[in-house]
Amino acid sequence: MGISINTNVAATRAGMYLSSNHANLQKSLDRLSSGRRITEPADDAGGLAVSMKLEHVGKVLRGTSHNIANAISLLQVQDGVLKSAGDIVSRIGELKSMHDDVTKNTADKETYEAELTDLQGQITDLIATEFNGIALFSQSHAASVTTIYLDETGTRTMSWTPSNFTASNITDVSGGAGFDTSEITQANITTALEAIATMRADNGGEVRRLQYAMANVETQINNISAANGRIMDVDVALESSNLARQQVLVQASAAMTAQANVANDVALMLLQ
Repeated sequence: MGISINTNVAATRAGMYLSSNHANLQKSLDRLSSGRRITEPADDAGGLAVSMKLEHVGKVLRGTSHNIANAISLLQVQDGVLKSAGDIVSRIGELKSMHDDVTKNTADKETYEAELTDLQGQITDLIATEFNGIALFSQSHAASVTTIYLDETGTRTMSWTPSNFTASNITDVSGGAGFDTSEITQANITTALEAIATMRADNGGEVRRLQYAMANVETQINNISAANGRIMDVDVALESSNLARQQVLVQASAAMTAQANVANDVALMLLQ
């Protein structure tokens, strides 16, 4: 090709390589500074779409995990109340036994009856316990059912109904006048304890199920996070090597562009 002043093909091509290498260097800098392999949709449109869906599922699962944890807290509060109720019923049984002692006079029995009245009032207060406005116990069988969602789609659920605290002779222990044998008997107390034990057992089973459900959700969150990381996160070692390569190419192409720009100076020598 002849020597030309108007057109410097070598400089044009060197400038093109310089522009391309500079763009690649900037892309490498963007990835390393952001920690992301995909910094704009053009980098990997399909990968970005998958990543957005995975991020959404992860956020919903995180909310589900919080909901399950709150449900566990509710059940733990309920169990604490039931434990207190069991302790009270046991104390009532102890008072009943001491009240029936033939050596106790009328004043002694009145003392036991006064404590019984206080304990009965406490059981009534326990039945009214709420958790963030939600009744933990129901005094009827028409209790409202609460649905606990266990996955991100809402297809797997668990139903929870407040325990019927007044069933199975609990009323016979928490109500009545004094220690009249017709009102409170050791049989009533035993039946009440069995009812409370059953409610605590049901509570424990519900808590265990929720704990397993929460463990499953947390496992899904971890796996989804890892999958999304493989799509979006930059490989620092690989990208650092690419950055060094692009830096050398930019420097080389810049130097060659400078050389190409003065290459046509030979044409001036011919005109002298």
